[in-house]
Amino acid sequence: MSEAVDINDVYRELLDIKHKMVSKDQLASLLETMEILHNHKTIRQVEASEQDIRSGRTKHVRGVKDLLAELEK
Repeated sequence: MSEAVDINDVYRELLDIKHKMVSKDQLASLLETMEILHNHKTIRQVEASEQDIRSGRTKHVRGVKDLLAELEK
């Protein structure tokens, strides 16, 4: 004979599954991260930027105008 199933047990099991699932946004973020980590040129650029920051080679930009002026140099 089959075992009786309580709706509350089913609900709790579904909640448990929901908490373990990955959302579309989380999956998209993970895939984007993997693409970045796979691109060696991008990784070298990030490492160079981090070195610039540690060495103090930064500029303070207060807005779009400052940024555009900096890009024109």
